[in-house]
Amino acid sequence: MRIEALKRPVLFDVGGVLVNSHPDPACIAALIGDDSSEFVALVDQAIWANRDAYDAGASDRDFWDRVLGDCGQPQVSDEVLSKLVELDSMRMHHANPEALELIRELAQAGVRLGILSNAPKPIADQIRRASWAKSFSSFVFSCDVGSCKPHRQIYRESLEIYEVDPEDVIFFDDRKKNIRAAQLLGIHGIVWTGAAQARESLQELNILS
Repeated sequence: MRIEALKRPVLFDVGGVLVNSHPDPACIAALIGDDSSEFVALVDQAIWANRDAYDAGASDRDFWDRVLGDCGQPQVSDEVLSKLVELDSMRMHHANPEALELIRELAQAGVRLGILSNAPKPIADQIRRASWAKSFSSFVFSCDVGSCKPHRQIYRESLEIYEVDPEDVIFFDDRKKNIRAAQLLGIHGIVWTGAAQARESLQELNILS
């Protein structure tokens, strides 16, 4: 038996959904001493090649050592490491205004809101501290679970929090593979293409009027 519409939890990914910014390879490259276009491209590639392990719980030092190693660079000092972590994580405070307006509407309607996101610990910490995150009652991050989307365990963690049937959970993510994994567990997954599209989907589900 389905629960009342407003009691259905609505979960959101963060990167590419609520926050649009990505790690800036140019700033990172400049910080470690080489701002050439070739090196910037190498840094960008190394960041994403090693990101899954970081999201799953690898330490800051381990992640950045791998990135710098892939770029042929030596280990950085603790001071530079701290700056790299700050560059990567503080962008979480700058959320998409249109997405935030949708979150405000949902919160005002009394909808239960949650975060379900791949994120390393510094980013997870900054999301929890962000002013826009006050509307959310639950936070499930890959770094805490030790499992990244699209693996099933991270989705199951969110389901256990709300104690509802999977089909009563609505989940927005910008990656089709993550939505497909959610759907295979019975979750009502919707690919995020923007706040306007999400609002329409929630109106169709009688979550918003």
